[in-house]
Amino acid sequence: MRWALRNQEKIKAYFEEDGDKILKRIKDSLDKEFSTYPDVEQHIEVVEGEPYPILNVDDAGHSFNTIDFYVIKKQYDVYTLAFKEFIG
Repeated sequence: MRWALRNQEKIKAYFEEDGDKILKRIKDSLDKEFSTYPDVEQHIEVVEGEPYPILNVDDAGHSFNTIDFYVIKKQYDVYTLAFKEFIG
């Protein structure tokens, strides 16, 4: 399974001077989870009131935090994701 993260420049701009560091943390978190999840589908949840299903991954930068992503689409083995929020 692979992932593609949308709006990376917007994520960097939102976090201003820490943007590069935060984006790297987000991407590291996705790399780690996609390499360890045997089946990503099991970690995607449909939440009432949300526009897309949500994927929750552990935050590689903090041991107790997680990161939520919207799952925009899946084509073949690639999940197109949009950053939603840090939790924790």
